[in-house]
Order: sequence, then C-alpha cells, then structure tokens
Amino acid sequence: MDKLIENLNAFERQVAETLEECGRSGERIEIVAAGKFRSPETLSELYATGRISAIGENRVQEFNEKYTPEMVWDIIGRLQTNKVKYVVGKVRYIQSLDRLNLAEEIERVAAKRGVVQKCLIEINTGEEEAKGGIVAGELDKFLISLEKYPHISVCGVMAVAPRGVGEEALTECFSKARDAFEKAKRGRADFGVLSMGMSEDFRLALKCGANMLRPGRILFE
Repeated sequence: MDKLIENLNAFERQVAETLEECGRSGERIEIVAAGKFRSPETLSELYATGRISAIGENRVQEFNEKYTPEMVWDIIGRLQTNKVKYVVGKVRYIQSLDRLNLAEEIERVAAKRGVVQKCLIEINTGEEEAKGGIVAGELDKFLISLEKYPHISVCGVMAVAPRGVGEEALTECFSKARDAFEKAKRGRADFGVLSMGMSEDFRLALKCGANMLRPGRILFE
C-alpha cells in the first residue's frame, strides 16, 4: 500500500507540474488506472484512496473476474460485439466505440436493460491498420450516425498513440485527436471528455489538451 501511495503521489505531482507548464494549473484531470494484470486487491487499495476516477480494463474476461459494484469501471480496450452483454450497465464508459455494428449491439443491450450507456469514440491517431478506432477526419460523420441510438450517450473521445514513435510524431497524433474533439464538441453539451495519455506519454497528452489519463505501469511498479 505504501508503494502504491508513493507512486500515486509522484504521478499527481508530475501531472500538476505539467499542467503548470502549459498554463492549465488547477484543472481537474481524471485518472483511470489501467488495471491489466493487476490483482483485485491491489486495485481495491488504489481505488480506496478516492483519487482514482475509475479502473480501466482492456479485456472483458479480466473485467468479469475482477468486477465489483463498489468500484467504478471503464472498458478501455477494443470491445467485441459478442462481449457487449457483459459490460453494458456495469461500466461507466465504454471508451472504445469505433464502429456501427458495435454501436448497434450496445444500443440493443442497453435498451433491453433500460439503461443509457456512456461511451467515448476511439480515434486511431496513427491510422494503424492493426488497431481499432476511427480516423480523426471521420469523427463528425460517425457522431451523426450515432444520433439514432437513444440508449447511447457519447461523452467524448479516446485516443491511443502509436508506440515507438518520437515526441514530434506523438504530439502530432495527440493534436490531431484534440482538434477533432474540439470541433466535435461545439453544440454538444455533454461532449467533454478527451481521454489520452498513458504511463509513457501522459505529459505530452496533457500538453495537447487531455483531461483524462489512463496510466498503468507508473502507478503499480
């Protein structure tokens, strides 16, 4: 527990320093702790600090094994349509909505359960074929196509930057997602989440406007 608190304190200091550097001092930044491969006990200890907005899980199977309603959860990995039934109504955000057949299944399950499921649209900033997410230029069109689903509430954007690229390329990727987000949120009152940045690149993400971070390793190791 002491190590967890020490890591969280250090991370929050770095976040505060970065916000000051880019003229955003005092802004509230949500922390979604990426729980992949972490034990339920460890996640519970971290969540009990009251300083984590949610636990983010990549895989539905792992989410199911760890799930407890006492904590807030997000799905941050790519979601298969046949796994939607396991998460709708249990998670705060599905952060990886990126295709219409997934939206159709979320709508179907949410309607059946009488809930409205909050989602973020995933943007593939590096336009990598092996990754999920839409390209930034398709965001407006995709948002319009989602308006027919009353049981889906789209609350913002999630972006994953490519691995192994330099600072300039990362900045370009995050900026592309931010610009698409800023354009899309005009006239959309509930569209306010820009989820970008993990353990390795959260500083750059903050400098590019992120208001939600998804750190993992930096909190636990």
